[in-house]
Order: sequence, then structure tokens, then C-alpha cells
Amino acid sequence: MRWPLGLHIVAILVLAVAAATTVLVLLWLALGAPRVQVSGPLKPSDTYDAVKIALAVVAGAGGVVALVVAYRRQHLSEATDAREYDKALIERFGAAAAQLGADQPAVRMAGAYAMAGLADEWPQERQMCIDVLCGYLRMPHAPDPPTDDEALASWRREREVRVTVLGLIAAHLREGAPASWRGHDLDFTGAVLDEADFRGARFTGGDILFIKTLFAGHGTDQIIFDDADFAEGAHVYFRLAEFRSGTVRFNRATFSGGWVTFDSARFTGAHVTFRDAAFTAGEVPFEGAEFADGTVDFTGAAFTGSTVNFGEHHLPSIYRTAPPARFSGGTVDLSQTADFTHPPQFSLQALPPGLRLPSDTNISDLP
Repeated sequence: MRWPLGLHIVAILVLAVAAATTVLVLLWLALGAPRVQVSGPLKPSDTYDAVKIALAVVAGAGGVVALVVAYRRQHLSEATDAREYDKALIERFGAAAAQLGADQPAVRMAGAYAMAGLADEWPQERQMCIDVLCGYLRMPHAPDPPTDDEALASWRREREVRVTVLGLIAAHLREGAPASWRGHDLDFTGAVLDEADFRGARFTGGDILFIKTLFAGHGTDQIIFDDADFAEGAHVYFRLAEFRSGTVRFNRATFSGGWVTFDSARFTGAHVTFRDAAFTAGEVPFEGAEFADGTVDFTGAAFTGSTVNFGEHHLPSIYRTAPPARFSGGTVDLSQTADFTHPPQFSLQALPPGLRLPSDTNISDLP
């Protein structure tokens, strides 16, 4: 709340008088509380000194008033500048959002860069800008290229825009990014992803939602999480996601404390690799996941601390039991792991078809 000018001046004068009085009293006490000696009538020089003191007090009061007025003028100017800056940012947000909704792919791509740049400069509303970019990726997009030439060209142009948006997001999750977006929420729920490079990304917080996301690569196109770090504080959900085709790589990824869930995900044709990945802390549940086709490869992976669970899991807080993973045709290869000191949990008595364990491991020995 801004004070009226008169009240502001009075308050400052009172504070100044109080401060001066306090200093004089402390000085008087420090000098041993000397008595004031009266030596008769005032001399002309004493009168002149008194006049000088009075004029100094008046001048000081005038200076205080001038300072208050100058301060309030400066404060008003700064507030006006801040409002103008915020107004400019809001206008830029509207322009970038309009570009993302344009008909021309090149304009949409420019809008993606504009929105990402705005997120870097506007930390107070960075999450809102990120939400708009993620929202664009959640818009409907055909997972498979059409056969008609004109429709195929349009599909490819739209795909390039989406790859650009994903690239901008991933770049802000890596070390050395000019403005880090780590710790912010990323919502890819229901998105169709056929090419994305999260190589070297570091997930340190926030909710990263790939819920019901369709991973459908084509040819050599891949979804890459190589060298990513799922650190403490991160919550990454691949719940109900479908890995339909192409390759999804988590090679050399580190699961070092976050919660990364693949529960109820469907592996129906993709080649998913966790080669040389390190499961050192946190939880990685595959409860209720379905392995119907494709391959999940853990060659060289080290299970040294994470709780990796393919088995049945009881959740007492909501009185529900998550079913174990179903192996009905796909291959989950754990036979070439580098370290199996903290193996995954399966809750199975017999080895199902498609599940491969290290040669000296019995499925019934796993919890």
C-alpha cells in the first residue's frame, strides 16, 4: 500500500528526529553526561550560532522532503517501467501463441522458438510457456504417415514442427542450458512421439508425464534417453504408454533416486534398450506392464540399488493391488546384465516365455 505524500514526509521527519535525538543522547552518555554551564546572557556570536543551527535544521528538513519526493518519483518510474515490461511480455506471449496456431508450418516453428525464448526471459511465467509448448505436442497427430502424396507432405511438415518443439524442451534439460527448465512440469499425456532426442537430459524435479503417450518410430527414427539422469525428486510417468514400433533407448541412463514408472505400459513392437543403464536408487515399477511383442534389452545394466518391480505390488494406502507384468510374446532380456546384486522383483514361481535371466538365477529366488 502506497502512503500519501504528506504522511510519508511526516514519517520520515519523525524518524530523522528520533535518529538525531538517539545519537545526541548516546553521545552525551559517552561523554559522561556533562552538565550544561550557563555563563550569563547570550552573546551575539551565540545568537548567530543558534540562527545557523535553525537554518541547518530547516535545510535538513527541506532535504528530507526533497529526498522523499525524489524517491517516490523514482519508485513510480520503476513501477511504470515494470508494468510496461510485463505488458510487453504478455504481448509477446500472445504473438507466440498465435504463431503456434498458424496454418503455415514455418510460422508454427517460429512460434515455438519465440515461446521458448520468452520462457527463458520470463521466469515468473516460465511454467505457463512450457505448458503451451507441451500442449502443442498433445494436439492430435497421426502416428503413421499417410499414403496420399499431398497428405504425406503435410504430415512431414507438421512432424518437423513437433520435433523442433521436443528439441527445444530437451535442450533446456541438459547441463549448460542458458536457462534451465529442470524442476518444471512437462505434460506429454496422450502425445504421439516418433522422434525425440532427450540425450543427456537431467530430470531433477517436477512431474514429467508420458501417460498414454504413443511411441511409434519409423525406420531409423528413435526416441532417445541415452545418458539421461533420473535424479532424486523427479517423477517420470510412462504409465499406460504404448511402445509400438521403432527404437526407444535408455542406454547408459542413470536411475539415481527418482520415481520412473512404466506401470500398465504396453510393449507391443518397439525395441526398448536399457544397455549399460545404472539402477542405483529410487523406484522403477513395471507393474501391470504388458510385453506382447518387441524386445526390452538390459544388456550391461547394473541393478545396485533401485527397486525395479515387474511383480505384484500391494498399495495399502488405497487398498489396491497392482498386478504383475504380463509376458505374452515379447522378450525382456536380463541375461547379460553387468551387476545383478539388487535384482528386479517378479513375484513369479515359473519363468515365463520371453523372460531371460542370468544363467545362475532362478525365477523363484527373486522376490
